[in-house]
Amino acid sequence: MSYIELSNLSFYYRKGKALFDNISLTFNLGEQVGIIGRNGAGKTTLVKLLIGMLKPQKGTISIEGSSIKNKSIADVATKVGFVFQNPNQMLFTNTVEKELELSLMRFELSKEVKQSQVNKILDFFDMDELRTMHPRNLSRGEKQKLALATVLVQEPQAIILDEPFSGIDMTQRLLIVKYLNELKKQGKLIILVSHNLDLILETTDKIIALKEGKVAYNVSIVQFFQNSEHLKEIGLIQTDYLSMLKSLKKYGLPNEILKKDDLLNFYKESLKI
Repeated sequence: MSYIELSNLSFYYRKGKALFDNISLTFNLGEQVGIIGRNGAGKTTLVKLLIGMLKPQKGTISIEGSSIKNKSIADVATKVGFVFQNPNQMLFTNTVEKELELSLMRFELSKEVKQSQVNKILDFFDMDELRTMHPRNLSRGEKQKLALATVLVQEPQAIILDEPFSGIDMTQRLLIVKYLNELKKQGKLIILVSHNLDLILETTDKIIALKEGKVAYNVSIVQFFQNSEHLKEIGLIQTDYLSMLKSLKKYGLPNEILKKDDLLNFYKESLKI
């Protein structure tokens, strides 16, 4: 059974002008899904529907087989966590530790259990030494990690991240990629909304490409990126890295080689390094 399912969903902001019209999608545990498309394609609206911030006019959204129609945003958040693009929107207290404790306030947990979960998530993100720091004094990358930690400490099975790589340097980006890959190993569902196609390649298995409120593609990353025309169709520009992969395919690089580590390993093996 799918963890999240959209069935025959329609949504419009103004009556008679649909953004989404009768779309159906499924999201499974253990998947890393990238949602891509131009501005205005419907990415943000789709995410708001998934977390219950918006309600569809037609169709249903179900989590673990149960409709979220009458559930509050807080109820949905226990199943599907959401990390905002701007981490400052998620930080409210005066220490890193208190931010995590705040996320657990609505759960009926003992003090010992709460402390155990806080310690566990600080260890996972290598942030124990930042425990007493004020969140506003953290770097942008550290704030992004903390924002993700405040969601994960609640132990949802699915996490949606909206442009998590914006405004941070490459070192912090690669750290977040590492954490996302760890979460996949734990069987979590990761839904990533991003314009950064190179990092989408590193962190996803499947692509949902939106164009003017329609699902243009719902395929594996290999199927999507094997044809450069797919990007042009949805209005996105091919990156330098994708151009390089396209050139290498002319000299025998298999279509399924997309991620940087796989690319390096392929040539190491080919050259017997």
